[in-house]
Parts: sequence; C-alpha cells; structure tokens
Amino acid sequence: MQGFRLKGGVVTAPMDQPNTPDRPVSRKEARRLLNQVAVGVGAMLLAAVDDWNALSARHSAHLRTVMQGLGRGTYVAAAVAAGTDVWLSTRGMHPPGHTVVKPYRWPEINSRGKTHMMIHHNEMEPTTPRRTAFFTQDSATLGLIGDPTHCELTWDYDIVTDTHIRRIWVSAPGVDWDRFEVPMAKVQAQYATWRKRDMKWLPGALPADTAAAAPMPARQPQEDLRPDIQVRPRRPEETRDAE
Repeated sequence: MQGFRLKGGVVTAPMDQPNTPDRPVSRKEARRLLNQVAVGVGAMLLAAVDDWNALSARHSAHLRTVMQGLGRGTYVAAAVAAGTDVWLSTRGMHPPGHTVVKPYRWPEINSRGKTHMMIHHNEMEPTTPRRTAFFTQDSATLGLIGDPTHCELTWDYDIVTDTHIRRIWVSAPGVDWDRFEVPMAKVQAQYATWRKRDMKWLPGALPADTAAAAPMPARQPQEDLRPDIQVRPRRPEETRDAE
C-alpha cells in the first residue's frame, strides 16, 4: 500500500456503474473491501494527531488542556477529511474502486458502490434527519446512488495521556455485525512510509518556534494611546428637530 501501482500501468479508481447491493454487506466482506482504505485513513489520522500535539505543545499546560476539549476534535477531523480527499483524488495512488464523495462538502468514501463510509471520532447518533438516515441505513434520504451499506470509521485515544490513538474501528450502524478493528501495526507502518516520502496528503512540517510569531511592539505611554480625532461642537441650528 505504498503507491497502489500495478505492473504495466496506473490503475484508475472510479467506476462508471457501481455494483450496488440489495442487502447490507457482511462483516467479512466489509473488512475485505475496506481493509486498505481504512489503513490509509488511519495513517492520516495518526499524522493529524501528531500535528495537533505539536501545535498545542507550544502553549502553557492550562491553555493546552482547555484547547484540547475545544479544538482537537474539529482540527483532527478536518485534517483527516482533507487528507482523504487529496489521497483519493490522486490518480493511481490509492486502492482501486474507492472514490471520495462530498454531498455536504465533507469528504466521505464510497467503495465500489457497496459501502459508504464516514469518518468521525464518536460513533454517530440519530440526532438529526441526516444522521437518522445514516443510522437506519436509509440511502434514499441521503441521496446515495444504489443502496450501499453505511459504515463509519471511529477511534479511541489512549486512556493515560489522552494524546495518542489507541484503536481504530469500522462499524455499520443498524447492521447485525460487530465492529472490527483496523490493525494498528499496518497503520503505523503506512504512516512511516508516507512520512518518509513526504506525501502531499499529510500535514507539512511546523515552522520553527523562533519564526512562529513576530514580537509584539513595546507598550507606548498612556497619553500616546489616546485617540486624536477632534469632535466639532454642534451649531445651534444642527440641534433642532427635523421638520
């Protein structure tokens, strides 16, 4: 899974006529179908978390703790979604048959018309009409072509430090099979390979701390900070009520 190139040429991923199932795919088939793409998304997830940790490490412990709850989920999810978009849009560099779709600008993954996978930290709950449709496997409401099995990729942070990914899962809400784990050894190996090759769908290197921000100017005396806009006194005729 280092380039997804076959001997004799480049493999193109999109399929004009997806093979749409009339029933949910089995756990075994979902695992076989999503194995490679889930490992790739997992590698981008590790990269996004490392990037967040490096960014937040510049702040004090108290500020870092507050930002962890407010910003980490959004930042990591956006980085993974953007990386997935770039990866699956790069010809010949991802498993064939997997395409990125963006019904609401947020990248989602369609795999050969059989599964439709979303990526987010917490397993989805039916709190809105769209989430309810996803949870109940209602493809028509979501506007999906055919009737692919709705899957979601989620993850857990380690309990001790809450800074690193411990497990990555794929599940299908409303379908009668248990979620399965994405092998972390393969995820870490893929991340190392992509980082070594500096692939364009991974976050770039952070700037050096010395050049991260320009120093603030020295504070001026209080009298220099007063506004110099002069207000002209009103003439008597300007104070009359309008006729």
